[in-house]
This record gives sequence, C-alpha cells and structure tokens, in this order.
Amino acid sequence: MKKIAILALSVILFAGCNNAQQSKSTDKTEDQAKEETPSIGGDKDEHGCLVGAGQTWSELKQGCIQVFNIGTRLNPVDTKEDDAVISAFAVANDDRSKMELFLPDDNKTTIILDKTKENLYENDIYKYDEKKSDLYINGTVKYKGDVE
Repeated sequence: MKKIAILALSVILFAGCNNAQQSKSTDKTEDQAKEETPSIGGDKDEHGCLVGAGQTWSELKQGCIQVFNIGTRLNPVDTKEDDAVISAFAVANDDRSKMELFLPDDNKTTIILDKTKENLYENDIYKYDEKKSDLYINGTVKYKGDVE
C-alpha cells in the first residue's frame, strides 16, 4: 500500500512540475505576441500622440488631446458648395488666460493667444472672440462657431 501511495504522490508532483514549465512558456509566447502586435490607434507622432486615434499635441495642455472632443469647433465662413468643410478648433488652458488655435491650413503648428479683455484673445494677426465664437484673421471673420 505504501508503494502505491508513493507512486501516486510522485505522479502528482511530476505533473505539477510539468504544468509550471508549460505556464512559463505560455507567458513568454503571450509577451512576444504583445511586442509584435501593433497598438490600437496606429502610429505615434514625435510627442507620442496616437495619430490614428485623432490625437494631437497641445502646448497649453502639455499633452495629447483630441481637439474635436475638448475644443470649440470653428467652421470656415467662406466655403464653396462642393468643398469639404475643414474646421479649426480653439482650446483654452485651465485658468482661461490663454487660448490655443488649431488651424487646418497651418502645417500642424498651433497659435497661442493671450487674453486681452473679457472673452477676447489676441496674438498678432489673430483675434478670437469667445463670446461670439468668432475667429478674426487680419481683422476679418474667417471662422465662426455655433453659439447658442
């Protein structure tokens, strides 16, 4: 009877050791698969923002943002019937002392505007009236947001 108990115990211990080795090899395979699989969202830009997820770098927020989720959409005033509408976006910093403009025709650079008066932000040729949601370029309204 002792021989059968020792034999059964040996078989159980041997099977347990074999499972531990298989588990380690499975873990390695899963880790290798994670490294080889590209992340969801695709390529990252120089700041680490996921371009495919619509992220872009914000100087004011010092991080990757989706301007269409947190910014104010500003549509062009002058559009032709068959042209695509490509919006600009305005994003304020936390204390609303500055505004960052994301313009579609500005080669991925943003413009930082300083608050000059109540609801008014300016920088060189750009002026943004937050209350009216109007963006002026060289004194002319070029983009307008939906104001309720």
